[in-house]
Amino acid sequence: MSHERTRHREQIRQCVAEIDRLLPQLASRHPPLVVLAALTEHVGGTLLQSQESLDCTPKEARAVIERLKRMAFPTSS
Repeated sequence: MSHERTRHREQIRQCVAEIDRLLPQLASRHPPLVVLAALTEHVGGTLLQSQESLDCTPKEARAVIERLKRMAFPTSS
């Protein structure tokens, strides 16, 4: 695995850890569906902004959405 890819994965792990620290606070004030809807708004807006600023391509944005779908709706064997 390349150094850049390793660094990218570590940044993702660090960001997930930060989000994990914030979520309990949100969950204590809002119902789970509200938190999920807010996260959806944030992810969608960030994907659009990233494409507009050329930080990611539409293909990369779709890959993020596909990963979300695979995680949320795993296929049964």
